[in-house]
Amino acid sequence: MSNQMKAVQITEFGDRSVLKLNNIEIPTPGADEVLIKVKSAAVNPVDWKIREGYLQPMLNHTLPLTIGWDVSGVVIAAGDQVTHLKEGDAVYSRPEITKNGSFAEYLVATADEVALKPASLSWQQAAGVPLAALTAWQSLYELTQLQSDERVLIHAGSGAVGQFAIQLAKLRGAYVYTTT
Repeated sequence: MSNQMKAVQITEFGDRSVLKLNNIEIPTPGADEVLIKVKSAAVNPVDWKIREGYLQPMLNHTLPLTIGWDVSGVVIAAGDQVTHLKEGDAVYSRPEITKNGSFAEYLVATADEVALKPASLSWQQAAGVPLAALTAWQSLYELTQLQSDERVLIHAGSGAVGQFAIQLAKLRGAYVYTTT
């Protein structure tokens, strides 16, 4: 395997014209990380917000930056402290947003940010899960601490986050109202 890969990166903030396909070194996983061969990467609104620099004061990215933060793929290598993942595992992840992203041939992620991909999902479906599901989970379970028998209004119920939010609210035993 060559030590080079292709990655979509930005070297400055701006509109889509700042996106460049670059040849860069394949990252090496640390002791608690895995190297993933990317099979699919999802596009989310946060990607253009980062690309345009709107989130720079909060995230403080170093340029050049590989964008995209939803991924599915295969574990190619694992650090020596990784115990629940191994080479060849099909996985999906929403890796740390302050690091390089998934619009690349390979990605390094901390092992605790990675889960085994359900066999029932295609690579594309799995890559579409992490950010939307995590957003719904955090909103309902962590921020609002939704309880059984409570009523919740979920706007944009047919959107990516909304679809997960409806299911998670129902799983919790809440009464769900939605707009679409």
